[in-house]
Amino acid sequence: MSQTDHAVLGQLAEKFAQLPDPRDQRQPRHLLGDLLVIALCSMLTGGRTFADMEDYGEGHAEWLRTFLLLPNGIPSHDTFNRVFAALDSHALEGALRQWGSQCEAPHWDMTLPEHPNALRQLAVDGKRLRGSRRTEECSGRSTTKMDQTLNVWCVQHGLTLAQRRIPPDGSEIEQMPLLLRHLHLQGAVVTADAAHAQTHTAQVIIERGGEYVLCVKGNQPATLAALEQALKPLSAAVVRPHFESIGKGHGRLETRRCWVLAELADFAPRGQWKGLGSIGVIESVREELGTGKVSTERRYYISSLGALSTEQATAQRLAGIVRSHWGVEALHWRLDVQWGEDQCRARAGKAATNLSGLRKLAINLLCAVPPPVRTAATVSMRRRHYIATINPNYLTALLAHFAS
Repeated sequence: MSQTDHAVLGQLAEKFAQLPDPRDQRQPRHLLGDLLVIALCSMLTGGRTFADMEDYGEGHAEWLRTFLLLPNGIPSHDTFNRVFAALDSHALEGALRQWGSQCEAPHWDMTLPEHPNALRQLAVDGKRLRGSRRTEECSGRSTTKMDQTLNVWCVQHGLTLAQRRIPPDGSEIEQMPLLLRHLHLQGAVVTADAAHAQTHTAQVIIERGGEYVLCVKGNQPATLAALEQALKPLSAAVVRPHFESIGKGHGRLETRRCWVLAELADFAPRGQWKGLGSIGVIESVREELGTGKVSTERRYYISSLGALSTEQATAQRLAGIVRSHWGVEALHWRLDVQWGEDQCRARAGKAATNLSGLRKLAINLLCAVPPPVRTAATVSMRRRHYIATINPNYLTALLAHFAS
């Protein structure tokens, strides 16, 4: 490793050291920056638990000392546990947001092109950390609780731009506006499931300079009834939908049809939803190829995006945005399958949430930095993860990217 790499990796420890240390009153033996760098290295090279962090530190102590101070050697697994349980989760989430905004924002134009895949799309979805499940006594009754996070996923880049911890007595709906207020939404369209079809959430998105596409279900009965009334004649009168696509996979054939309406003068709830520009319905007809069973589902959407040059282009944009939203499940799959998040049994304090944030930072780095192989652009996440465990130069490049 060159002198330049040493200097850059030293900056990494300094960057982590800027987080508030929950042990300030205890005269800690181990530096917070050193501890978090070892934890990140462990995550990037396959570690999952606090014991893995200790083992990584002990196994690479000589290399770590080239850019970390380590005044009292490698921390024990109990030290890692205590620090992650006490660490301010909002401070760590702020560091994740800062890195994500610096990496993602400069690549995007502030315009909204007509091509559905050209929109800068931020998909918001919650995730339960099932391994954190614990039983608590409340008013003489036992209740089961688990930590949850609300995640913001950039569809085009495949990066996690932000995370927010949901308190045990809180909900996604309450945390969504608080999370959005920290994000750069200029030129972005925010998508979320029906739980987040809230007038206050839509208002925050518009005030932050963004656009929204929100699914509406029974939690907004008046708006849902108005959508059904406004769109039913449209879909019944038109022989062909404004946009139609057919997909085959998972043993079924699915036909998706989309209708949109941008003339909203007669749409009664229009004044409740700030910036409302169009409404739409997507009909999914699924045929099970094995059994021949056919099922039909209709989902209704409100959007601040107005009409494009043609009804087909407007409907294609809406259908593309809705379809792309569920790319956030790729993040959940990686966390559970490749990083074992659901199996992580960290339950003390905020440890589960903080570990989840560190995993997402590791995934972001692996996405952002191509590995030193011949076809780097097509290398899978699993393979990138494996290369980081066997190639110290790639691990150094990952850490240097974050530090710089």
